[in-house]
Amino acid sequence: MLRKLEIKGKLRAAWHDGQKVYSVPRRVKGQSIDFEPIKVKHGVACTECLVRFWKSNTKGTVVAERYFYSFGSVPEWGIIYPNKKMLLFEFCTYDNFHRSGMVKAKLTAYRKNLPKIEEYFKAQAVVVFVIEDEREVVERFVTGERAVGTAGGVPPVYDGDTFPEPFYFTDYQILLSVPVGSQLVLPIYFWIGDGSLYPLSQNV
Repeated sequence: MLRKLEIKGKLRAAWHDGQKVYSVPRRVKGQSIDFEPIKVKHGVACTECLVRFWKSNTKGTVVAERYFYSFGSVPEWGIIYPNKKMLLFEFCTYDNFHRSGMVKAKLTAYRKNLPKIEEYFKAQAVVVFVIEDEREVVERFVTGERAVGTAGGVPPVYDGDTFPEPFYFTDYQILLSVPVGSQLVLPIYFWIGDGSLYPLSQNV
């Protein structure tokens, strides 16, 4: 049946890890969107990370990507916690991470748009970037982008007034390597404020 629907154009197909994956045809502004293997890989990674973060604190409410379209910055998903803290998630494939200026542009956009997102959802947000590259490469990027004038130590807890640079980075492999349910409490995230490693639990 799937093959017949594919031939009729009712389904699109792509290969992922030796298996055929299907999707309904999608169009934007009247133009058909190709169903590419890279999009399958990206979608699977975002879902994998969502499950792991949600299992770390199942009291959170998941917010789908589409609810962010009007704010200028669109994370893959968000999670709002009962304490009015919010985790926003960005996944960067190897290709996107090394595409000139893409991640820096995202950071610039978030610095501008986070106040609007926080006001709408009535929650204080941190943004986590998960990068599909070696850990050393991610660390070098964060070290190069860290906030000027900050020192090592414990990052400021987001109190709703001042929290410079609410951005954390980690690599995809270490996120997958730690036990499911530990994603918030283990210090595996480089804070862009000083380039040091911290858990997310104190700010979500």
